Amino acid sequence: MNLRVSIVGMGRTGTQAARRLLEAEPDIALTLFDIEPDRCEDFRGSATLATSAREALEESDTIVLALPREREIDRTLERFSDGNVTAPVAGKLIVDLEPPTAERARRLDQAIVAAGGRYTCAPLPAAAAAGGAEARLLRALGLVA
Repeated sequence: MNLRVSIVGMGRTGTQAARRLLEAEPDIALTLFDIEPDRCEDFRGSATLATSAREALEESDTIVLALPREREIDRTLERFSDGNVTAPVAGKLIVDLEPPTAERARRLDQAIVAAGGRYTCAPLPAAAAAGGAEARLLRALGLVA
């Protein structure tokens, strides 16, 4: 796989995503971050353990958000009261594993696109991943068939 992937949020969903990715693509360049660093320890040696969400975002082409609440997503994307994303997301795909409301997804998509990135959230329509490394990544995450 040519993609470098970061997972932010290593609760149940993020941990499961990391395991799936490492199983499907053992040579993946995987970076992990959680505000509780001990949650990442099981992956030491298999993944890079970032010291901040910003570092995780900077390290990868694809960012997988496994965060349960809007507040954590906004902090990770450095999205404050003006609604703009100020984190380094230009040219990156942001994949949200915790499906937000349709309105929240629309606002996030607009903010991420305005910052130069792309946004998608689970579940994805099968047509969302036509082929290539990105499609393999999304399949490994169980987001498309």
